[in-house]
Amino acid sequence: MPVTRPNNTGKEDMEYKSVIATQRGGPEVLQVVGNDLRAPAAGEAQIKVLATGVGRTDLNYLHGYSPFSPKAPFVPGYEIVGVVEALGAGVSRVAVGDRVAALTGHGGYTEIIYLGQEHLAPVPASLDPGEVVTLVLNYVSAWQMLHRVAKVKAGDKVLLIGASGGVGTALLQLGRLAGLKMYATASPEKHYLLAEMGAFPIDYHTQDFVELLRQAEPGGLDFVFDGMGGAESQRGLAVLRSGGKLVAYAPPTGLGRSCWVC
Repeated sequence: MPVTRPNNTGKEDMEYKSVIATQRGGPEVLQVVGNDLRAPAAGEAQIKVLATGVGRTDLNYLHGYSPFSPKAPFVPGYEIVGVVEALGAGVSRVAVGDRVAALTGHGGYTEIIYLGQEHLAPVPASLDPGEVVTLVLNYVSAWQMLHRVAKVKAGDKVLLIGASGGVGTALLQLGRLAGLKMYATASPEKHYLLAEMGAFPIDYHTQDFVELLRQAEPGGLDFVFDGMGGAESQRGLAVLRSGGKLVAYAPPTGLGRSCWVC
Protein backbone atom coordinates (compact mmCIF):
# COMPACT_ATOMS: atom_id res chain seq x y z
CA MET A 1 0.00 0.00 0.00
CA PRO A 2 1.18 3.61 -0.47
CA VAL A 3 3.44 4.83 2.34
CA THR A 4 4.64 8.23 3.49
CA ARG A 5 8.34 9.08 3.57
CA PRO A 6 10.11 12.19 4.87
CA ASN A 7 12.05 14.49 2.54
CA ASN A 8 14.49 17.33 3.05
CA THR A 9 11.76 19.95 2.72
CA GLY A 10 10.19 18.92 6.01
CA LYS A 11 7.07 17.66 4.20
CA GLU A 12 6.02 14.13 3.49
CA ASP A 13 5.75 12.63 0.02
CA MET A 14 3.56 9.68 -0.80
CA GLU A 15 5.19 6.64 -2.33
CA TYR A 16 3.88 3.38 -3.78
CA LYS A 17 5.70 0.26 -4.88
CA SER A 18 5.91 -1.51 -8.23
CA VAL A 19 7.69 -4.62 -9.49
CA ILE A 20 9.88 -3.88 -12.51
CA ALA A 21 11.70 -6.17 -14.93
CA THR A 22 15.16 -4.64 -15.11
CA GLN A 23 16.20 -6.72 -18.13
CA ARG A 24 15.21 -9.86 -20.06
CA GLY A 25 15.04 -13.04 -18.01
CA GLY A 26 13.07 -14.91 -15.36
CA PRO A 27 12.01 -14.01 -11.82
CA GLU A 28 15.60 -13.06 -10.96
CA VAL A 29 15.32 -9.86 -13.03
CA LEU A 30 12.34 -8.56 -11.03
CA GLN A 31 12.91 -5.81 -8.48
CA VAL A 32 10.64 -3.85 -6.15
CA VAL A 33 10.97 -0.09 -6.59
CA GLY A 34 9.34 2.96 -5.05
CA ASN A 35 7.45 5.56 -7.08
CA ASP A 36 6.20 9.02 -6.17
CA LEU A 37 2.45 9.25 -5.95
CA ARG A 38 1.06 11.95 -8.24
CA ALA A 39 -2.34 13.39 -8.97
CA PRO A 40 -4.12 11.74 -11.92
CA ALA A 41 -3.93 13.63 -15.20
CA ALA A 42 -6.99 14.79 -17.12
CA GLY A 43 -9.03 11.79 -18.25
CA GLU A 44 -7.22 9.43 -15.86
CA ALA A 45 -8.27 7.52 -12.77
CA GLN A 46 -5.86 6.63 -9.98
CA ILE A 47 -6.50 3.01 -9.07
CA LYS A 48 -5.37 0.99 -6.09
CA VAL A 49 -4.59 -2.47 -7.47
CA LEU A 50 -6.30 -5.27 -5.56
CA ALA A 51 -5.26 -8.16 -7.84
CA THR A 52 -3.23 -8.75 -10.99
CA GLY A 53 -2.81 -11.85 -13.14
CA VAL A 54 0.29 -13.86 -13.95
CA GLY A 55 0.16 -15.65 -17.30
CA ARG A 56 2.05 -16.81 -20.37
CA THR A 57 2.03 -13.35 -21.91
CA ASP A 58 3.84 -11.95 -18.88
CA LEU A 59 6.50 -14.63 -19.24
CA ASN A 60 6.84 -13.99 -22.97
CA TYR A 61 7.32 -10.29 -22.28
CA LEU A 62 9.89 -10.95 -19.56
CA HIS A 63 11.99 -13.10 -21.88
CA GLY A 64 11.38 -10.94 -24.94
CA TYR A 65 9.78 -13.79 -26.87
CA SER A 66 6.84 -11.72 -28.11
CA PRO A 67 7.15 -9.11 -30.86
CA PHE A 68 5.06 -6.90 -28.57
CA SER A 69 7.45 -7.18 -25.59
CA PRO A 70 7.96 -3.79 -23.90
CA LYS A 71 11.50 -2.49 -23.70
CA ALA A 72 13.18 -3.09 -20.33
CA PRO A 73 12.87 -1.77 -17.73
CA PHE A 74 9.11 -2.16 -17.52
CA VAL A 75 6.39 -3.19 -15.09
CA PRO A 76 4.75 -6.53 -16.07
CA GLY A 77 1.11 -7.34 -15.43
CA TYR A 78 -1.41 -7.83 -18.23
CA GLU A 79 -4.64 -7.28 -16.28
CA ILE A 80 -5.79 -5.75 -13.01
CA VAL A 81 -8.76 -5.39 -10.71
CA GLY A 82 -8.70 -2.40 -8.40
CA VAL A 83 -10.61 0.39 -6.70
CA VAL A 84 -10.71 3.99 -7.90
CA GLU A 85 -9.01 6.32 -5.41
CA ALA A 86 -8.83 9.65 -7.28
CA LEU A 87 -9.99 11.19 -10.54
CA GLY A 88 -8.43 13.56 -13.03
CA ALA A 89 -10.31 16.37 -14.70
CA GLY A 90 -13.06 15.31 -17.07
CA VAL A 91 -13.52 11.76 -15.76
CA SER A 92 -17.22 10.92 -15.61
CA ARG A 93 -17.51 7.18 -16.33
CA VAL A 94 -16.23 6.08 -12.91
CA ALA A 95 -16.35 7.50 -9.39
CA VAL A 96 -14.09 7.30 -6.36
CA GLY A 97 -14.76 4.00 -4.60
CA ASP A 98 -15.79 2.13 -7.76
CA ARG A 99 -14.27 -1.28 -8.30
CA VAL A 100 -12.96 -1.71 -11.85
CA ALA A 101 -11.07 -4.12 -14.12
CA ALA A 102 -8.70 -3.30 -16.96
CA LEU A 103 -6.67 -5.06 -19.63
CA THR A 104 -3.36 -3.24 -19.18
CA GLY A 105 -0.96 -5.13 -21.44
CA HIS A 106 1.75 -4.34 -18.92
CA GLY A 107 1.96 -2.23 -15.78
CA GLY A 108 -0.19 -4.34 -13.45
CA TYR A 109 2.48 -5.44 -10.93
CA THR A 110 2.03 -2.31 -8.86
CA GLU A 111 0.16 -0.91 -5.88
CA ILE A 112 -1.13 2.11 -7.82
CA ILE A 113 -1.82 2.47 -11.53
CA TYR A 114 -3.08 5.41 -13.60
CA LEU A 115 -5.43 4.53 -16.46
CA GLY A 116 -7.67 6.41 -18.83
CA GLN A 117 -11.35 6.00 -18.03
CA GLU A 118 -11.93 4.39 -21.43
CA HIS A 119 -9.92 1.33 -20.30
CA LEU A 120 -12.03 0.63 -17.21
CA ALA A 121 -14.88 -1.87 -16.85
CA PRO A 122 -17.10 -1.98 -13.73
CA VAL A 123 -16.77 -4.91 -11.30
CA PRO A 124 -19.36 -5.65 -8.60
CA ALA A 125 -17.85 -5.10 -5.16
CA SER A 126 -19.32 -8.43 -3.98
CA LEU A 127 -16.94 -10.42 -6.22
CA ASP A 128 -13.48 -11.64 -5.18
CA PRO A 129 -10.82 -9.54 -7.02
CA GLY A 130 -8.50 -12.56 -7.22
CA GLU A 131 -11.16 -14.55 -9.05
CA VAL A 132 -12.31 -11.73 -11.30
CA VAL A 133 -8.81 -10.87 -12.54
CA THR A 134 -8.40 -14.36 -13.99
CA LEU A 135 -11.33 -13.62 -16.32
CA VAL A 136 -10.07 -10.38 -17.85
CA LEU A 137 -7.64 -11.60 -20.51
CA ASN A 138 -8.87 -15.17 -20.99
CA TYR A 139 -12.59 -14.56 -21.16
CA VAL A 140 -12.46 -11.29 -23.07
CA SER A 141 -10.24 -13.02 -25.65
CA ALA A 142 -12.55 -16.04 -25.87
CA TRP A 143 -15.73 -13.96 -26.14
CA GLN A 144 -14.22 -11.75 -28.85
CA MET A 145 -13.16 -14.77 -30.89
CA LEU A 146 -16.50 -16.53 -30.59
CA HIS A 147 -18.85 -13.61 -31.10
CA ARG A 148 -16.96 -10.88 -32.94
CA VAL A 149 -14.50 -12.85 -35.07
CA ALA A 150 -16.25 -16.17 -35.75
CA LYS A 151 -19.83 -14.99 -35.06
CA VAL A 152 -20.85 -18.46 -33.90
CA LYS A 153 -24.46 -19.56 -33.63
CA ALA A 154 -26.14 -22.38 -31.76
CA GLY A 155 -25.49 -25.76 -33.36
CA ASP A 156 -22.17 -24.81 -34.97
CA LYS A 157 -19.56 -27.58 -34.89
CA VAL A 158 -16.15 -26.54 -33.60
CA LEU A 159 -12.76 -27.96 -32.66
CA LEU A 160 -10.71 -26.43 -29.85
CA ILE A 161 -7.02 -27.28 -30.17
CA GLY A 162 -5.23 -27.02 -26.83
CA ALA A 163 -8.45 -26.66 -24.89
CA SER A 164 -7.13 -27.04 -21.35
CA GLY A 165 -5.35 -23.67 -21.11
CA GLY A 166 -6.86 -20.47 -19.76
CA VAL A 167 -8.34 -19.21 -23.03
CA GLY A 168 -9.27 -22.77 -24.05
CA THR A 169 -11.23 -23.24 -20.83
CA ALA A 170 -12.98 -19.93 -21.46
CA LEU A 171 -13.85 -21.02 -25.00
CA LEU A 172 -15.33 -24.25 -23.65
CA GLN A 173 -17.50 -22.53 -21.07
CA LEU A 174 -18.66 -19.74 -23.37
CA GLY A 175 -19.11 -22.21 -26.24
CA ARG A 176 -21.39 -24.31 -24.08
CA LEU A 177 -23.48 -21.25 -23.27
CA ALA A 178 -23.64 -20.50 -27.02
CA GLY A 179 -24.97 -23.98 -27.77
CA LEU A 180 -22.00 -25.19 -29.81
CA LYS A 181 -21.14 -28.81 -30.59
CA MET A 182 -17.54 -28.97 -29.40
CA TYR A 183 -14.58 -31.28 -29.90
CA ALA A 184 -11.46 -30.51 -27.89
CA THR A 185 -7.87 -31.76 -27.69
CA ALA A 186 -5.96 -32.09 -24.43
CA SER A 187 -3.92 -34.55 -22.39
CA PRO A 188 -5.91 -37.53 -21.06
CA GLU A 189 -5.77 -36.39 -17.43
CA LYS A 190 -7.78 -33.29 -18.40
CA HIS A 191 -10.45 -35.08 -20.41
CA TYR A 192 -12.93 -35.20 -17.54
CA LEU A 193 -12.87 -31.39 -17.40
CA LEU A 194 -13.52 -31.13 -21.13
CA ALA A 195 -16.41 -33.58 -20.85
CA GLU A 196 -17.88 -31.68 -17.89
CA MET A 197 -17.93 -28.55 -20.05
CA GLY A 198 -19.79 -30.30 -22.85
CA ALA A 199 -16.95 -31.15 -25.26
CA PHE A 200 -15.96 -34.47 -26.82
CA PRO A 201 -12.35 -34.96 -25.62
CA ILE A 202 -9.55 -36.05 -27.97
CA ASP A 203 -6.14 -37.25 -26.77
CA TYR A 204 -3.64 -35.41 -28.96
CA HIS A 205 -0.91 -37.84 -27.88
CA THR A 206 -2.54 -41.00 -29.19
CA GLN A 207 -5.43 -39.93 -31.45
CA ASP A 208 -5.28 -38.28 -34.85
CA PHE A 209 -7.97 -35.62 -34.63
CA VAL A 210 -8.03 -35.20 -38.41
CA GLU A 211 -8.88 -38.85 -38.98
CA LEU A 212 -11.29 -38.94 -36.05
CA LEU A 213 -13.21 -35.83 -37.11
CA ARG A 214 -13.39 -36.80 -40.77
CA GLN A 215 -15.25 -39.90 -39.63
CA ALA A 216 -17.37 -38.17 -36.97
CA GLU A 217 -18.18 -35.07 -39.06
CA PRO A 218 -17.78 -35.98 -42.75
CA GLY A 219 -19.30 -32.65 -43.76
CA GLY A 220 -16.56 -30.78 -41.92
CA LEU A 221 -16.54 -28.35 -39.02
CA ASP A 222 -17.68 -24.74 -39.00
CA PHE A 223 -14.77 -23.41 -36.93
CA VAL A 224 -11.43 -24.46 -35.49
CA PHE A 225 -9.98 -22.45 -32.59
CA ASP A 226 -6.24 -23.13 -32.39
CA GLY A 227 -4.34 -22.42 -29.19
CA MET A 228 -1.22 -24.35 -30.22
CA GLY A 229 -0.06 -22.88 -33.53
CA GLY A 230 2.51 -24.33 -35.91
CA ALA A 231 1.63 -27.60 -37.59
CA GLU A 232 -1.63 -27.84 -35.62
CA SER A 233 -3.02 -24.90 -37.56
CA GLN A 234 -2.41 -26.67 -40.86
CA ARG A 235 -4.03 -29.85 -39.55
CA GLY A 236 -6.97 -27.80 -38.29
CA LEU A 237 -7.62 -26.55 -41.81
CA ALA A 238 -8.04 -30.16 -42.92
CA VAL A 239 -11.20 -30.69 -40.84
CA LEU A 240 -13.06 -27.53 -41.88
CA ARG A 241 -16.05 -27.56 -44.21
CA SER A 242 -15.95 -25.42 -47.31
CA GLY A 243 -16.19 -21.85 -46.06
CA GLY A 244 -15.25 -22.82 -42.51
CA LYS A 245 -12.81 -20.68 -40.56
CA LEU A 246 -9.68 -21.28 -38.51
CA VAL A 247 -9.22 -18.82 -35.66
CA ALA A 248 -5.66 -18.99 -34.29
CA TYR A 249 -5.03 -17.20 -31.01
CA ALA A 250 -1.64 -18.55 -29.91
CA PRO A 251 0.75 -18.50 -32.88
CA PRO A 252 4.44 -19.34 -32.46
CA THR A 253 6.35 -16.72 -30.48
CA GLY A 254 7.97 -14.14 -32.66
CA LEU A 255 5.12 -14.04 -35.17
CA GLY A 256 3.70 -10.58 -35.48
CA ARG A 257 0.01 -11.43 -34.99
CA SER A 258 -1.58 -12.78 -31.85
CA CYS A 259 -5.02 -13.57 -33.29
CA TRP A 260 -6.13 -13.86 -36.89
CA VAL A 261 -8.60 -15.69 -39.09
CA CYS A 262 -7.67 -17.98 -41.95
